[in-house]
This record gives sequence, C-alpha cells and structure tokens, in this order.
Amino acid sequence: MQKNSCEIVLVPLPIGENSWEQMDTEYYRNEIGSIKCWVAENARTLRRFLSGLKLDINISELDILELDRDIKQQEIEAFLKENLDKPKIGVCSEAGMPCIADPGNRIVDWAHHRELKVRPLVGPSSLFLTLAASGLNGQSFTFHGYAPLKDDGLKTWLSTLGQNQKYTPAHIFIETPYRTDRLLQWFTKYVPQDYKLCIGYDIHGPNQTIVTKTIANWRKGLPEIGKIPCVFIVGK
Repeated sequence: MQKNSCEIVLVPLPIGENSWEQMDTEYYRNEIGSIKCWVAENARTLRRFLSGLKLDINISELDILELDRDIKQQEIEAFLKENLDKPKIGVCSEAGMPCIADPGNRIVDWAHHRELKVRPLVGPSSLFLTLAASGLNGQSFTFHGYAPLKDDGLKTWLSTLGQNQKYTPAHIFIETPYRTDRLLQWFTKYVPQDYKLCIGYDIHGPNQTIVTKTIANWRKGLPEIGKIPCVFIVGK
C-alpha cells in the first residue's frame, strides 16, 4: 500500500473550566491553528472552542465531519479519502481525549489500515485523572463504559465486581448524569462493604471532588451529585 503524507492528529479539548490553563501552550495553539479538516463528535463545540482561541482561524472555511451515533462507516471513509491531500486531519471529542470513551477510534483504525501517521496531543482525560487520584489499582483496570440500565442487570453486574477476592483490578465506569444518584444507592446495596468506591466529579471544574472510601463508609452518607459529570471506580 502506498503511504500518504496526511497524518491524523488527536486533539483533546478541555473537560472543565480549569483545563485550559494547563493546556494552553504555544505548541498546542500552533498545531490546532494549522488544521483545516476535522472529525468532531460535536461540530458546534469545536467551532465555539476554536473561535474562543482568537487564532485568526476562518471557521467558515473549516471542513468538519460530525461523528454522531448514526453516521455510517462509508460516510466516514468517503470524507477521509476526500481529504487525504491535506497535511493533517484533526480528530476531537466533545471533551477530553479523543478515542477514550469516544467513537474516534473508528477514524484511527481506518488510518492504520491506510498506513497513515497517527499523533496524539497531550490533554486531559477524566477517566485517567480520577484513576490516578483514586488510590486504586492503576496497573490493572477495566473501563466498562455505562452501567447496565435495567435494575436486574445492574444488580447482577454490581454483585459480580466483588466475586474474585484474589484478582482485584479497578473497574472504571460512567453514568448518564440524571441516573448518577440512583447508581450510588445501588453501590451501597450490592457491592461488598469492604470494597472501595472512588467518586470523581466536576474534574477540572471549580468544584472538583475525588474521594475514595469503603462501601461501608459510603453507606454512612452519600453525596447528592445531581447532573454533574462523574467517574466511578470500584476496587480493593
């Protein structure tokens, strides 16, 4: 296969209002200012972010494919093939690191098949920031995505987290914000009381909170998180 000079650049976006002061570097600005073709989870979020940087980017001239849940692989590949003459194609998520808990991996997988260079930029990930601050097993962990929706499936799933007493990786997952407080109640019912639960919410926001306690201690009083984005990690 003939190699192409186009490269895929994975561009992280801020996850909270305090992210940008850590991300704002000349290197980052130069990189994103030079990208004219994008694949974005949300095109409006990307346009608003780029406009706010005041980099003299002509937003109307950007070619952006929105990677929504209904898009077909053929549409993605057609867009990428049409733009292989560009030096760079940027890929970004709604927030945080693209391709982590994000469908951007579809672009990266295609790029590897085409032998394109894939280059990730440094940026925040709420999953890994919470794991690093949790005190739980950072050498063996699994990201499960969203918890099961139905009560029976959720009960069984939570119960299985504590079945293996010898092998205790960290289990990372997220939940739709309006179901967060419901899930916390289920933790106290079905996860063994000697297991630990880390709750990390509003990461890089003004009220960032990352707390790890045993289930027994959480039973004494759970926070009301409401609709704030949250990461949960169960371990021992």
